[in-house]
Amino acid sequence: MSARDREAEEVVPPWQVPVLEDLRSAREQDRLPHALLLDGPRGWAKRFFARQFARELLGLAPADPARCRFGDEEADQDLMTHPDCRIVRRTPSAGTGRLRQQITVDQIRELGEFLVRTAGAGGARVAIVELAEELNVNAGNALLKRLEEPGPGTHLLLVTSQSSRVLATVRSRCQRLLMPPGARSLAEAWLAGNPDASSPDGSDGTQPARLLDLAGGAPLRALEFVGGEVTQLADEVEAVLDRGAAPDRLIASDQRQEPDAARDRAALVLELLYRAVAARIRDCADAPGAPSQRGLQALLDRIVRARRQLASSANPNVTLLLEDLLLGARGSRRPAADGRAG
Repeated sequence: MSARDREAEEVVPPWQVPVLEDLRSAREQDRLPHALLLDGPRGWAKRFFARQFARELLGLAPADPARCRFGDEEADQDLMTHPDCRIVRRTPSAGTGRLRQQITVDQIRELGEFLVRTAGAGGARVAIVELAEELNVNAGNALLKRLEEPGPGTHLLLVTSQSSRVLATVRSRCQRLLMPPGARSLAEAWLAGNPDASSPDGSDGTQPARLLDLAGGAPLRALEFVGGEVTQLADEVEAVLDRGAAPDRLIASDQRQEPDAARDRAALVLELLYRAVAARIRDCADAPGAPSQRGLQALLDRIVRARRQLASSANPNVTLLLEDLLLGARGSRRPAADGRAG
C-alpha cells in the first residue's frame, strides 16, 4: 500500500479510498465538478464520505473513520456549526414532531439564500443534501437554479441510495460519482475492528459475519444492528418460514412505542423477511418453475409491496400490515437438496 493510500485510509473506510483519491486528483487539477451525485447502495458510508470530503474542502481536520456511524451528531459539530457549511435532510414536522417523509421546498430556498452569500472565511461553501431521492418535486425544481448557477467556490454534494428516484433534471446537472460496495472481507474486517461494534453491556455481541449477513453485506447497516433485537427477529423469521411457527412476536410491538418507532421496527421485520425469502429463491435456482419457487416469488412480491406501503406517506396500520403478510408466509420452507420443496 502506498503512503497516499495509507493517508486516505485515515480519512475514509478502505473501500472508499479509490474514490477519495480520484476526487483529490480532480481538485488538484482544478477540474472538480461543482455538483456531485454520490450514488451507491445503502449502508456503505456515503454520507460519512460526503461529510469527510466537505471537511477537506473547508480545511477542517477529518473525523476518525474507524468510528464512522451515521447520525453521530456530536462527532459532526464542526460541520453543523461551520458558517460555510449546510447539511440538508428531512426534518421533524412542526405539528407532529415526527420526521417528514421528504425534504421540502422551504429547506431548499433557505439553502439558496446561504449559497448566494460570500463565504465567511473567503474560501469554499459546501452544501450536502442527504438524501437526494427525498427531495419532493418542488424542492428538486428549486435546487435546479443553484445547480445551474452555483457561484464561485460553491460545492454541492448530493447523496443517494436510489438515484432513479432523483429528479432527472437534477441528475443531469450533477457529475454522478459511483460509490461501489467493498469486498466482503473489507466489510467484515472493518466491522470487527470498529470500537462501536460491541453490545452496550461490553460484550463482543454477535459475530460480524452474522450481522453482515442480516444487513445484506453493508457494514454501516450491520453496525446499526449491534445491541438491538435484530438477531432475535431474524431467528423468528426463520422459524416462521421454515417451521410454520406463529408470527406473533414479529407482529407484536410495544403499544407504548411512538408511531415512528413502530414503523422502524416493522421496516426491520420486512427487511429481514425480504432477505430470507430472497435467499430461499436463490436456493431454488437449480429447479426453475418448481412450486416452491413460484410461491416464494409471489411472497417476495408481497413483501416488496408492503415495504413500499410502509415507506409511503399513507401512514398504514403497522400491525394489520404485518398480520396480512406474515400469516400467509408461514411454512415457506427451503427446498430440499434435489431442488424440490422440503
